[in-house]
Amino acid sequence: MESIVSRLHVRLKNLGLSLLAWDSRGRRLGPLEPGSELCRMLHEAGGPALDVGCEAACQALSQRAASLAECPCGGCVMVAPVVRRRRALGVVSACFPALDSLEDGSLERLCVRLGLSWSEVSDQARIHVRHSRAQARDLLDAFQWILELQEAADLARSETETLSTNLANTYEELSLLYRISGSMKVSQAPEEFLRDVCKDLLEVMSISAAAAVVFAHASTGHEDVVVEAGALGLDEAQIKALAAEQVAHKFINNRPMVDNDFRAPSELGINDAVKNLIAAPMLTDKSLMGMIIGFNKLDGDFDSVDLKLISSIANQASVFLSNNRLYLELQDLLMGVLHALTASIDAKDPYTSGHSSRVAVLSKLIAERLGYEQDKVQQIYLTGLLHDIGKIGVPERVLCKPGRLTEEEYELVKAHPSIGAKILGGIRQLDEIVGGILTHHERPDGKGYPQGLAGEQVPQEGLIVGLADAFDAMTSDRTYRTALPLEGVIGEIRNLSGAQFDPRVVRTFLEMDVSGLMEELRRPTSELFPIPSIAELNR
Repeated sequence: MESIVSRLHVRLKNLGLSLLAWDSRGRRLGPLEPGSELCRMLHEAGGPALDVGCEAACQALSQRAASLAECPCGGCVMVAPVVRRRRALGVVSACFPALDSLEDGSLERLCVRLGLSWSEVSDQARIHVRHSRAQARDLLDAFQWILELQEAADLARSETETLSTNLANTYEELSLLYRISGSMKVSQAPEEFLRDVCKDLLEVMSISAAAAVVFAHASTGHEDVVVEAGALGLDEAQIKALAAEQVAHKFINNRPMVDNDFRAPSELGINDAVKNLIAAPMLTDKSLMGMIIGFNKLDGDFDSVDLKLISSIANQASVFLSNNRLYLELQDLLMGVLHALTASIDAKDPYTSGHSSRVAVLSKLIAERLGYEQDKVQQIYLTGLLHDIGKIGVPERVLCKPGRLTEEEYELVKAHPSIGAKILGGIRQLDEIVGGILTHHERPDGKGYPQGLAGEQVPQEGLIVGLADAFDAMTSDRTYRTALPLEGVIGEIRNLSGAQFDPRVVRTFLEMDVSGLMEELRRPTSELFPIPSIAELNR
């Protein structure tokens, strides 16, 4: 009503009409809006327009019909109800002093009764009084038409604003779902993915905090995961307990739930941190993996729009988690196969037992110190693990020979990088490690094998694995010699920097705690090198 009245006043003032309005309970909305200086003078002196208008307004509100009434000042009062979708919002009254009141003396008599100067009032009347009582019916029709027009305009404006707000909200929601879909990489850590989801949810849903809880999963080795965004004031243990004990059982038929009057049990110890919440389950094969929770709506209660949004987000997150778990299971299967394969190579010579695993770990540590991204570190780990896979094609009599190799036998050994590259070359998923396997015996000075590459021609993967391979070989017992002292090995590596080994790799390696690393490497292989999961490699 306030919006309609504020816009209606300007139109009615142009017609010389004063304006009054009441709500649906008959309460007056604001003071009289005079249509002229004459009306203002009469009203401030205690004119009867308010009383007459109020009585007519109550009648119009009860009958929901426009009507005319006479004012003691000789003017007319017009009233009309404001109805929207068959519901009365209130009533509006418009009044004017009539020309007839100047002729029959009624306006002059009113001035005497109110103690006003007739000369001043008559001067204003000659300027502002424009309508006669005979025109009242036409003015009432015009008044109703203006009121209906203003009501239609106000309704259209309100619906346009609502539509605009809904479109803006829908755009934000679609943008959020699009961003989530675009960021769903199966190799991404669930914590990272879910943290981004929670941050986006804060903004779009207008809440104080959001959290994602993923329950432990045995096949991937994942423990319970709790991530949150915003300001809630609860720790991970409290959020996990709230999710498991207060929310999970409220997912009826695996549907999202909302509680706009949340009451936490005292034993949870969260006091009044949570006023209301909304949650949606993350499912796989109708089994509960976890949930996404929104806490404390900033502008009222959670509604059906919020339920639809969080349900869509939880569905997207469920797809990600299911694919991520499948990816990790497949990766772990691959790692198991690769470790079994390298163990079979090492088993051909008891003196090299655990060599491939040690080279893999050393290569990984060096790559991390060099600042490589985690994906690259993982590739270098696999390169170290499989660097000797080509020894499958080298006869055991050569590999296990206790004495010095003949030139012909040495040529057979030198073929193992090429053989390994050929074996793995047909596996598309291992394309990125083939180069390192082929070049792990190449040298910066060009005296390596099998291609005799030099300088920057040798890829970093080959240089890193080459140093780790040489270090483990020198510090391990062989059929033809015992392990060399650590001090001598370090000195040899330092002396061969720039020739057999890359100076940058050497410098990085020697900055490590080599002595402590050796202590670790002397532990039993089964303890030091259990088969790692892909999740562990990504930590």
